[in-house]
Amino acid sequence: MAWLSLIFGGLLLLYVATPKYKKTTKRYLKQMKLGESTRDLGQGKAINLNSLSNETWRQKVLRLARNVNRQLGSGAVIKLIAFIALLGFLSIYINNNFVRTHLWAVVLLIEIAGLYLGYVWLQNRERAAFDSAFPDALNMLTSAVSSGESLTHAIVYVGKTLDGEVGAEFKLMGERLQMGESPDAVFRKACKRFPFPSFYFFIITMRANMQRGGQLKDVMSRLNRLMFDARAVDKKKYALTAEARASAKIVGAIPFIFLFLLQFLSPENYEYVMFNPDGRYILYYVIVSECIGMFIVWRLMKGVEA
Repeated sequence: MAWLSLIFGGLLLLYVATPKYKKTTKRYLKQMKLGESTRDLGQGKAINLNSLSNETWRQKVLRLARNVNRQLGSGAVIKLIAFIALLGFLSIYINNNFVRTHLWAVVLLIEIAGLYLGYVWLQNRERAAFDSAFPDALNMLTSAVSSGESLTHAIVYVGKTLDGEVGAEFKLMGERLQMGESPDAVFRKACKRFPFPSFYFFIITMRANMQRGGQLKDVMSRLNRLMFDARAVDKKKYALTAEARASAKIVGAIPFIFLFLLQFLSPENYEYVMFNPDGRYILYYVIVSECIGMFIVWRLMKGVEA
């Protein structure tokens, strides 16, 4: 029965993994990155995402390291060492009580998984702070431009008025522009600081205005409205899928919580499931079925995003 369940789960996984829709959004972004959508804009190519985000692997690693160091704040090295040590103790506990296999393999797996989850948490926290502060920066910038200020002075005004990481970056951008640094270099550094699509669109707008002119007030107002509508759509999407996501998390966590409690409620059954060769088929079935269920839910959520 266990083998039949594993085979059926594998076939179901292959069926679900087969793409059933056209990934037009990904193809469009890929074309934008290659610069294919800017061929009709002339030799200037004011809108070229490749020039804003192109970097080598070494530059990407250095940028990620600097961003993580900044996100951790003061004492970043100490915090990182403490987190790695905590993951090591957790690995020893899990190996002694649940796995009972090669310790170095468990430590390596949990260290990698823990560091990755920690990195994702830091990025999500920064993205949430950016989404909260960036609309205020756009409103301030639009107001300053509407009052007759130049774009450079408007950026400086936002940097001096707005607090937080977004305000600090605008202040740095304004100071670099006032010192005579080229706008392309300033905007490229800013995009490395905030590698988010909404900030890319904002940088593209300012870059096109500096190179070709235009009604910046109207463009900034439309950009602000577009980003507001996009955030509204995202919030509506998450509100509509909140119940399904919460149910999936609860249902996915129940078997593992029960398995953890089984260690204390019925040690003999726990030993049979975890360490007996015959009982391990039950464990394999639970893990595979959970993975298939989570993958199906993930594909459904990705379908909503597309």
